[in-house]
Amino acid sequence: MKKKVVAALMCLTMAMSLAACGGGSGSSEGESASKGDSKNEERVVELWTCWTDGADTQIAGTEQIKKFEEETGVKVNQTNFTYDMLHEKILTAAAGGNVPDLIWGLPEYVGEFYNMGIVEDLTDRFNEWEDKDALSEAVVKAMTIDDKIVGIPYEMTVRAYLTHEKDITAAGIEVPKTWEDLLAQTDYKEKNGKYLTELACTGVRSAQELLVYLAQYDLEIASAQDDGKYKNTWKDNKDELEKATKVFQFYKDLVDQGVIDPNCKNWGWEETDENFATGITSTYVSGNWLAERESSNPDTMDDVAVSAIPYPSDGHEATYMECKPLFIMADSKNKDDAFELATAFCSKEWQEAGFADRSPRSDVSTDSKWSKDFQALSDTGITFPPVTLGGITQAMQDAMAKVLQEGETPEATAEWLCDAVNASLSDSGELSE
Repeated sequence: MKKKVVAALMCLTMAMSLAACGGGSGSSEGESASKGDSKNEERVVELWTCWTDGADTQIAGTEQIKKFEEETGVKVNQTNFTYDMLHEKILTAAAGGNVPDLIWGLPEYVGEFYNMGIVEDLTDRFNEWEDKDALSEAVVKAMTIDDKIVGIPYEMTVRAYLTHEKDITAAGIEVPKTWEDLLAQTDYKEKNGKYLTELACTGVRSAQELLVYLAQYDLEIASAQDDGKYKNTWKDNKDELEKATKVFQFYKDLVDQGVIDPNCKNWGWEETDENFATGITSTYVSGNWLAERESSNPDTMDDVAVSAIPYPSDGHEATYMECKPLFIMADSKNKDDAFELATAFCSKEWQEAGFADRSPRSDVSTDSKWSKDFQALSDTGITFPPVTLGGITQAMQDAMAKVLQEGETPEATAEWLCDAVNASLSDSGELSE
């Protein structure tokens, strides 16, 4: 199901440096070529991860990988990236035919990588996996496209509005429940010496946040049409365009009225998560992976409370549900061992060790707020449509920049994003005519 645009991308990226790809991508030892089916050859799985160095997940994951190697005789060459870095490197690696075997991914990658033809169809292997019943129908659906299972889930979470209770109490205010509550706090920084909240405006998190604020008005970035394809319909519907305009006005007002730090126009999740965890800001929309920061920031993470994301008074609650897949690459030379490692990540033992508060398994959870309070919000969870998202999420980031940095009006930005989304769908062959 490869598309012409993908072929062009492949040709373009062939010219890029392959020094950081596959077996030569900083792996500690071994080359992808060393993998093979011969019993006389060393069994190697090249694994790309996106964990935070020093966090509980990384510590537990390293220990479990070592145990996996001892029990199976398989050597795991693990290399760590940010999600943005991994995404760019896998495109280069796929173009050069020098891919790793197994990679961590985001749900945004499912449609894109599937349409490129670079991920393995795991349906048969999945159906034979003895632990498959530990996953809910919703989780399995998140791993599926065109009735094919293309990923093994390693993490599942939703977004919540996290607050430092000490800050909220000291400020003498209630936890904001609506956009209007947030926008009323124009003097919060002056009175309390820190900003009330922030936005992620670059990187993978920014589009996820924007998707939530759109969903609070029942807006979709791309809607399924009768022909099975997708389209952004805002410009075809006056009510939808007005609501999309309100979302971008909300972004603009947060900055213009001093509710958030204007510097966050250039920030991604790395800065915003760090600022909340270290107490630089009082509230933020994030995921329950921040539970890992309780040990590294005990003095500033001891008062965190979990609430629903503020929503417009004429809208409703919504949150982003993220079920992250492990992909086996279609050109992997060691798919059997890669699948065994992928399912090990999703096993009860590994999940309890590294993902207890955010496991996709129904038999793994905790009584902490990071598990139960987040799960209480899952009924309002939404996801991206199953289309090629690279151009769409970039357009969403560009739209934020137009409003916050270039001075474009919210209405013109909403119209521009509608056109940009449809142009991206057209390029990938997914636009409904």
